[in-house]
Amino acid sequence: MRVLIGAGLVLLCVAPFLVYPLFLIKLLCFAMFACAFNLMVGAAGLMSFGHAAFFGGAAYVAAHAAEVWGLPFELALLAGAL
Repeated sequence: MRVLIGAGLVLLCVAPFLVYPLFLIKLLCFAMFACAFNLMVGAAGLMSFGHAAFFGGAAYVAAHAAEVWGLPFELALLAGAL
């Protein structure tokens, strides 16, 4: 198990040098959305469209913070999460 976790961490550290970073960011964002949606629909049995609305709202705030406010990616991501 520790070997898999270590390999995953190494892959995450090397991934920006192997794959286009914006593609990687989009891939990780949609993977996070899919995991949360699977948890909600599969385990809890709930169907909610508010989940997608919050995801879209956070994406809009993060993009606005990066484009208009001129924040770096990390701070824009935190602004979207807030």
